[in-house]
Amino acid sequence: MPSLSSVQTIVMATHGSFGDLHPFIALGQALKARGCRVTLATHPDYAAKVEAAGLAFVAFGPSREDYVRDLRVNPAEIIRRLSNDHGFMIKRLIAPYLERSIRDIASYVAEADAVLGSPFAYGAHIAALLAGKPFTTVALQPTVMMSSYDPPKVKQAPFIFEPSGELGRAYNRLIMAAGEQIMAASQGHVRRIYRKHGLNPRIGLGGIISDHRTLALYSPLLAQPQPDFPPRTYIAGFPFYDSENGHASAMPERLLTFLNEGPAPLVFSLGTAMVYGGEAYYRTAIAAAKRLNRRAVILSGPESPLLSEEFGLNICVVPYAPHSLLLPRCEVIVHHGGIGSTAQALRAGRPQLVTPVFGDQFDNARRVTLLGTGLLLDFDDFTVERAVMRLRQVLYSDKIAATAQAVAPLIAAEDGAERAADVLLNARNVNTLAA
Repeated sequence: MPSLSSVQTIVMATHGSFGDLHPFIALGQALKARGCRVTLATHPDYAAKVEAAGLAFVAFGPSREDYVRDLRVNPAEIIRRLSNDHGFMIKRLIAPYLERSIRDIASYVAEADAVLGSPFAYGAHIAALLAGKPFTTVALQPTVMMSSYDPPKVKQAPFIFEPSGELGRAYNRLIMAAGEQIMAASQGHVRRIYRKHGLNPRIGLGGIISDHRTLALYSPLLAQPQPDFPPRTYIAGFPFYDSENGHASAMPERLLTFLNEGPAPLVFSLGTAMVYGGEAYYRTAIAAAKRLNRRAVILSGPESPLLSEEFGLNICVVPYAPHSLLLPRCEVIVHHGGIGSTAQALRAGRPQLVTPVFGDQFDNARRVTLLGTGLLLDFDDFTVERAVMRLRQVLYSDKIAATAQAVAPLIAAEDGAERAADVLLNARNVNTLAA
């Protein structure tokens, strides 16, 4: 394999929420610090944030406004459809814009030495193949690795999670093959565009399967390397970047005052994508906190009607707060299980209650419970009574609290962005990061 030690120009591409964007910003900054010219291609909505982080920006794919106009639904309805239809993301959010995405990025890829992309950044992959550039798939969560040895928990797939022998792994492979058939309709348009350009669509349930390299930017504490991973897979650990606008993180003054005036609160967050349609969830969270006689912080998102309401002295509703500053000061972290929130919660060392909604969140939640740092309560089961019951179990578990505290320094020490940059540039001989 040719060395990338002389690479000066790297193009990265990703779709999604802050949980998808932040790891790429962290990795881009690590590469830039090593002398590389880095361009990050992502949704137009993130231009200011990427540029404020010191990286060159390229608009890649649709904006939020494009989605709302073309689908003729509001963001909350888009999230509802994502949670109910596994193929919706590819069929409606990616495939219709794929040719446009290729055009967006092609000229930049042509000048690049290497291309990195998230598993569903098909446009970047196609552009890289057409230009003859090496493409590295960047996996942000274990779910997309699709191993028969350590399969992900997804909403409807009856995997054997800890197969003890070949029979169990063979069963898991059959389930994956069935999943491939089910997803074939969703991926049909994507596959046709690959073939239109004379390319073999090396894509599967977990997205792009790279012949060159796969970088796994998650902690090996969540998932270890497996024999059926793609060749040249490296588990680098979590990368961390935590800024709303690309500038230095700072706590909102009102939130800082709230934290300083009383005991550590519960914190409730649905991330930056799930805040749309989260009003009922947050009202349930507030009622549960009050029943438990606990203070609470609600990270509602910037458009929530809760921001204009008063809920008493023990409830603080803010649009956003840097997780790295807020979460270590909380009693319990209640979140949706997005990989970015999961990483920040693990680093904070506080107990968790994970309330998954769709996609990889169910698997991330399962791995948090296996690690012993929290418990699970499905979003659809999030009522006041059940939330109170689960929160009591977390609040009064010395074992969960001790495990969360023990794991935190291990996560903080991983420095996934730095290690991934070293792997990409062959700065040292690294295969995987062992737990």
